[in-house]
Amino acid sequence: MDAKETNEIKTAKREARAKARRALLALSAAERKSQSQKAAASFLDSSIYKGAECVAAFCSMPDEVDTLPVLEQAARDGKKILLPRVIAGSNAMDFYELAAPVLVLQDLEAQTEANAWGIREPLLSLPRVPKESVPAKTAILVPGLAFAKDGRRLGRGKGFYDRYLSELLAANNAFAREGKICGYCMASQIAANIPTQDNDFFMQALFY
Repeated sequence: MDAKETNEIKTAKREARAKARRALLALSAAERKSQSQKAAASFLDSSIYKGAECVAAFCSMPDEVDTLPVLEQAARDGKKILLPRVIAGSNAMDFYELAAPVLVLQDLEAQTEANAWGIREPLLSLPRVPKESVPAKTAILVPGLAFAKDGRRLGRGKGFYDRYLSELLAANNAFAREGKICGYCMASQIAANIPTQDNDFFMQALFY
């Protein structure tokens, strides 16, 4: 891909992100709750969830799909739960394992803290899970601003997940064979077309 094509895609991504943010801001609280419930049902009813020993999710921002229903059900089902934390001063992240059941919002808040962007992250006192130690049968729920049904994802532009997932697959052959990388969003975040570059990571499944 030459410089002109790269710049064109970057411009297209900026425009797509602006459009996606406007759409999210236009959602009412009731719409977000309804679409979040549908996303949770879609994932929890899937063979991917039922076959997973571990769920690597994320703490939702106010404009994102609510992951708490998934975290609560995974806790009830006795699955391991991992959450991401940004490595200070970098565009990289690690996952940490929650130590206690997440059966209500207060359980989640007790094991997390807000970062500089207001996103809740697992406490540093929790066990960090190196990439090579991520369980093989892990379902990773990946956030994004928009997704296409063919697995393309539009992130927020920092590359946290693209970087982490590429390194995870290189470091963990068992996960590469048995794990699943899943886009997780609301129905209003499904787009017909998403501009992508060579280093963008495609989802293996999509739940909304």
